[in-house]
Amino acid sequence: MKTKKNKLKLTILAYAAIFVILYIIIYIVPRVSGIFLETYTAEYGLLEVSAESTFVTVRDERLCTADNSGTVSRIVSQGKLMRRSSHIVDVGGIKHYSPQKGIISYYYDGLEAVYTPENMQSITEETAAKIKEKAEEYKVRECEANSVQAGQPIFKVVDNNEWYLVCWLEAAEATGCDPGKSITAEFSDGQQIKMKVVQSNAQGEKTQLILSCNRYYEKFDRIRTGTCRLIKSSRSGIILESDSIVEEDGVKGVYVMSKRLDKASFVPVSILLTDGEKTVVEKNYFMDEKGEKVVTVKNYDEILKKPETAETTKGSEKNAD
Repeated sequence: MKTKKNKLKLTILAYAAIFVILYIIIYIVPRVSGIFLETYTAEYGLLEVSAESTFVTVRDERLCTADNSGTVSRIVSQGKLMRRSSHIVDVGGIKHYSPQKGIISYYYDGLEAVYTPENMQSITEETAAKIKEKAEEYKVRECEANSVQAGQPIFKVVDNNEWYLVCWLEAAEATGCDPGKSITAEFSDGQQIKMKVVQSNAQGEKTQLILSCNRYYEKFDRIRTGTCRLIKSSRSGIILESDSIVEEDGVKGVYVMSKRLDKASFVPVSILLTDGEKTVVEKNYFMDEKGEKVVTVKNYDEILKKPETAETTKGSEKNAD
């Protein structure tokens, strides 16, 4: 009797053990393994491809000096656009006129006639270093506003129709910066100015870029050299880690984790821009080469960093739930 009961108990325990094992395999193991998967959250944002550069500003400018000694009386305010032959300053009762049309500036550094649009191709990165080394000699000064001696600077006229930045980048960084391309220069004060590449010249191991601009920048008449950020391209969309993008059957995409974190589905992406480490892609959907609508990644999708580490399924039609 006891033997039958023992056998029955053993049978029940065996079935229970099998049930527990199957439960663990089906439900527990996938969830536990999912804990160790590396993922990140896809978010909408702006990606910029940029590089830092030293620059020298070049302008078509005329520094005007006093014809006589005397008390200074400024007729025109700083930064005002004036016509040629406009009355700008009085010195000891003698009128001084603008020799050309342009922005009136009361700041100078003594380099107005040294770096000009005619010779800017010959400016090297060492030029900027020398200006920095002689900061005291070439610092921006304000023209005397009270009284001057004959020959002293009293104002400057700057052509605002076009001014230039001469910059230098590593050859790899300058790739794609061909004449005609638009580039945004961001200065140390955070101001961003859209410019255009007019020349690209090899200078030793660096590439010299000459950028032109016809937009007004408050400090363009007094800043000579410094460091700026050149933004070559920028696009908005879903920001992805470039290493998580793979190719399946000729289609680029990422693996998006399901809400249960035990499966990942392949989702096609349309790449807009990359800086190597990050890539920006279209969000929600895009049109493929055949003109068909393709569902793609969306904001806050959980993206698998390493697709080979998890069980995956093809899901090009829609994201996994």
